[in-house]
Amino acid sequence: MRDDQDLDKTAGGLRERFRTAGQEHVFTFWDHLEDGERRGFIQQLEGIDLELVSSLAESAGAEPAGKDGDISPAPALRLEEEPSFTSRQEAQRHGEELIAAGKVALLLVAGGKGSRLGWDGPKGSFPLGPLSGRSLFEIHAAKIRRLGKVHGVSIPCYIMTSTATDEKTRAFFEEQDFFGLSPADIRFMKQASLPVLDPQGRLVLKNPGQIATSPNGHGGCYTALRDSGSLEDARTRGIEHLFYFQVDNPLVRLADPLFIGLHDLAESQMSLKVLEKTGPEEKIGAIALRDGSAEVIEYTNLPAEQAALRNPGGELRFGLGSIGIHLLRRDFIENLLSLESPIPLHPVGKKVASIDGEARPVKVEAIQFETFVFDALPLAQSFFHLEVKREHEFAPLKNPTGIDSLETCRELLMQEHRRWLAEAGVQADGPVEIDPLAGISGTGIRTELEPWRDKVFSGSLFVSRNAAGEITLSEKQ
Repeated sequence: MRDDQDLDKTAGGLRERFRTAGQEHVFTFWDHLEDGERRGFIQQLEGIDLELVSSLAESAGAEPAGKDGDISPAPALRLEEEPSFTSRQEAQRHGEELIAAGKVALLLVAGGKGSRLGWDGPKGSFPLGPLSGRSLFEIHAAKIRRLGKVHGVSIPCYIMTSTATDEKTRAFFEEQDFFGLSPADIRFMKQASLPVLDPQGRLVLKNPGQIATSPNGHGGCYTALRDSGSLEDARTRGIEHLFYFQVDNPLVRLADPLFIGLHDLAESQMSLKVLEKTGPEEKIGAIALRDGSAEVIEYTNLPAEQAALRNPGGELRFGLGSIGIHLLRRDFIENLLSLESPIPLHPVGKKVASIDGEARPVKVEAIQFETFVFDALPLAQSFFHLEVKREHEFAPLKNPTGIDSLETCRELLMQEHRRWLAEAGVQADGPVEIDPLAGISGTGIRTELEPWRDKVFSGSLFVSRNAAGEITLSEKQ
């Protein structure tokens, strides 16, 4: 620990560095800080890359530069279409073999908070289960357990948190005894944060002794994998593919064997699941080719006139969008990280908590900087896109009401579970929930539901698996 003399010397050197960089204002309240606050502030300031800040300031003040090159829709394997290089059946078998051989790991992005849902904690801890109230984390964990049981293998999961959620996420898993998963197969990794700037390119003070920062976006998963040792862990385990997904989609088909098989047989370095957009205004990125190179164009960056273009048949020209479910080869990620600047930083304008000249709390217009996971796609020498059905695989929990809300998310989950039951000849008219430990697909649970064929349930129906491994159906009127 530094003594007062060392602290003053260090502060003097830092003040000069920040003055030279045009950021001396961060020391405005230095004389009013207690010793402990000063030490914490010094520690943060020493970790700030002023050259990066200068670069960010230049990009913050510049007009967004559009990419050069002509864009066209990217190819994708459409629904029910057979691939040219294999069959869906063979791809399914191949994917199952890769999972059973321990070649697949999961990459879960869970850095967001549940603030928009009125939840004081990580979004992954939000109670989403329609009947059980189980959290998103527990739903995903149960899927992982069931996958391991089906394929006879332990599947590692790398979970990316943020500064705001890391401590609470780790504690939540420990309190829940890792939801029955082996702690050795769960690795947490905290994404990096970047300084927040005002429109003039100056660092924003969150309080008198703290610079405002924000997480570096879901593209931060690449460096988080490396810096946490998770990428090396994957290499040691013999992992070849990482299945990327986001915590707020309870319908995601984890380690989908068909997707994995197609991805590997196509020799793809990065693959995306895509679906048909509801309209040109839907807030998902469009898959495209720019001069032959694959990319995802964020909805905010696709000009309205292009987003609205339609083919002669009436469908949107850029009608397929990415839903945040990807497969990446481990060696592709390693090669990506060997580049000096693999993916770009995107400025995003937001109001953030700050202080005024009297150190009073205020909200100010500021610029945060984020990376996008799909910005790695143009660097892939080979890619593959698989179209899926929205109702089977996409129910994001984003908003408190309206589109992509708690209500729509739960309803979509229940509709999928009703379909699984209907495929087995079981009718559920009321609220329904299937525990992933009971089944993670309609085909996976169909045979075990045979004793209830032709039965109609009008009350709330919860399908689970008991300690003996048997399927149970519990109804409440």
